[in-house]
Amino acid sequence: MVNSVLIAVIGILFLIGNYFLYGKYIEKKIKPSYRKKTPAVLNKDKIDFYPANKYFLFGHHFASIAGAGPIIGPILAVSYFGWLFTVLWIILGTVFIGAVHDYLSLMLSVRNKAKGISKITEDSLNEKSGKIFAVMIWITLTMIIAVFSVSAADSIIAQPKLVIPIIAISIIAIILGVSVYKYKTNVLISSLIALIFAFIFMYIGYLFPLSLPFSEPVSRIIWITILISYGGIASLIPIWIFLQPRDYLSAIQLILFLFIGFLAILIVRPIINSPAIILDNFEIIWPILFITVACGAVSGFHSLVASGTTSKQLADERHGRFVGYGGMIAEGVLALLIVLFVSSLPWNSGDLNFLGSLKDGWIITFGNGFGNVLSGIGIPFLTFSLASLIGAFLVNQFILTSLDTSTRLSRLIISENLKNKFFKKKIVCMLIAIIPAYILAITNTYTKIWRIFGSSNQLIAAIALITISAYFVEHKKKIKFLIIPTLFMIITTIAALFYSLFNSSGYIAEGNWLLTSFAGALVILALIVSWEGFKIIRAKKYPMNFK
Repeated sequence: MVNSVLIAVIGILFLIGNYFLYGKYIEKKIKPSYRKKTPAVLNKDKIDFYPANKYFLFGHHFASIAGAGPIIGPILAVSYFGWLFTVLWIILGTVFIGAVHDYLSLMLSVRNKAKGISKITEDSLNEKSGKIFAVMIWITLTMIIAVFSVSAADSIIAQPKLVIPIIAISIIAIILGVSVYKYKTNVLISSLIALIFAFIFMYIGYLFPLSLPFSEPVSRIIWITILISYGGIASLIPIWIFLQPRDYLSAIQLILFLFIGFLAILIVRPIINSPAIILDNFEIIWPILFITVACGAVSGFHSLVASGTTSKQLADERHGRFVGYGGMIAEGVLALLIVLFVSSLPWNSGDLNFLGSLKDGWIITFGNGFGNVLSGIGIPFLTFSLASLIGAFLVNQFILTSLDTSTRLSRLIISENLKNKFFKKKIVCMLIAIIPAYILAITNTYTKIWRIFGSSNQLIAAIALITISAYFVEHKKKIKFLIIPTLFMIITTIAALFYSLFNSSGYIAEGNWLLTSFAGALVILALIVSWEGFKIIRAKKYPMNFK
């Protein structure tokens, strides 16, 4: 059996090392300049546009792109394919595709007045491609809002100890944002004080769990209503008051506990108990592994965050690599450690095992794996129960950051693409964003279409890479480093959609005509945009220069 220390050290060194090596290489392609004023500076409106502290912005970006994706994706991938190919794809995909996609999506938006990726696609390709892409993005964000609100509600009901710390950190974040931006307090000192209070309230929540006095179905609807309303309100609050500092605190806490988790791996030296390769699913590693891991290596949702909220807060182009490329590297480290935490559990034996935990949900699986490693250190107060609670709290924080960011992104997408003055009103756009998601959530309708999320998410990444390639060619820049990632993402996503449609237990075989229609529409969209993109690239006076 393989010791997880070896995988952790090699994987993290590769990821962080390439932030400085390959990340610097990509940065030279875009040539950031301190002389160019960013949209955050030029269009400062204190609602969506606001030049952010570099570290606050990293926290917002990392917390928003991470969410539940790099946790659930790697866990499911290990259960389907084993840990070996999951780990290899996480580290290679993160460095050469995911981080490149995220960083360049951010910088293209910054160079295009902080427009969203669908508007950039419209400008770089044509209006038809941009509008189709915008509809697809809106549908994807609606699914995310619905699913994350349900996931958060279910975990709060299962873990009433989360209620106090979740409420507390929102209040602490507002105080932190006001103190740093309005009263100019020291960022480091203010952050330390905020973190201390966050940990105090986490412990108070541990001592005093709060539950609603209703049945579980009623409580679930109430929490979904509260959470989606929270997302809607948060999407309207000036970004510097709430979203930036809240996400920053969430990111700091996660990074801190990941560092502790890494130290625990070095101390406890857990054996990887998951199979390296699960032969039963070997024939579908490509393309299904890449769709399953998703956010742990590359995700279209990241281009929405990069071009939707992050680009409107970037104070200096030179911060882009730290925020965009570095944020994805941090997510790769997170995904790698998730694999090692859950693989420390026995595979299918004993009271606490991987497959048994997975039957209770991915949040429980992560909490059990995290608790298993941390409690092994031997610190008296750091019990398995407390460590598991910390794991569940971290997951919930990231679900909530993705929830409020997704709502803001949906509002911005609607505002950008609907030209009628009525749709320029923030409250109207916010309601259009949350009402369909709320209906999907409380009726459980989201479960009928969520299965296609992985493919639609990766298709967004593929289209974003086509757009980036077209932009580079238009500006007479070489695109050799983009061609392979772009072709790989397009071909892999279309292959995954075809597999979902035509395999022996696929959508057509099971008679699921709703998903069949969605998958078919995505294939058509992928082919249309790919054709338009490569046609425009070839038509430029400076065609594909592979030298």
